[in-house]
Amino acid sequence: MRLFAYDIEGSDRDLKQGRMYLYDYVISELFGANVPSTDTGKNGKPIFLPPYDDYHFNISHSGSMVVMGIGKSPLGVDIEHIGRVKNYKRLAERFFYEAERHRIQAADDPEREFYRIWTFREAFSKLVGVGVTLYEREEIDIDYEKDSVSYDGRRYVFYEYKHSGYCFTLCVEPDEMRPDIEYIKG
Repeated sequence: MRLFAYDIEGSDRDLKQGRMYLYDYVISELFGANVPSTDTGKNGKPIFLPPYDDYHFNISHSGSMVVMGIGKSPLGVDIEHIGRVKNYKRLAERFFYEAERHRIQAADDPEREFYRIWTFREAFSKLVGVGVTLYEREEIDIDYEKDSVSYDGRRYVFYEYKHSGYCFTLCVEPDEMRPDIEYIKG
């Protein structure tokens, strides 16, 4: 499992170009000239086609940062720029479960806890390839103390990262080791 981050700040790239730059960088780093073909799988999740279909990837962006994870097992990644949402309490009221709202209220840094919960939820929903509508259809019990979640008979873990006003989370199967972030210069 590898995790890459790219900050477009100071470059002439916008986020869409930054996503493509990071994707192209990672693909050439791992596969050289053998560029895997992609398609959309179940629920629109991007996938590699054979012979590279044993690799999984996910990409996210916020503010000026883009992050991408790639590996041999399913993964989901989300990054958020802390402070981007002006009224995080209203969003929490609308979309988070009662227990998650209580976590935010009880936290030493409620705004930071909001983003932690948000990135956990997003990373997990991207891993399973359903999207955030998953939380509307059923209650998902994320264990924020143990950084894990069980779903559909399987357990997954979360690895949380912080960098210059950003928080991001990687969600993977429990046998995956926590990867270091490889920062890419543009």
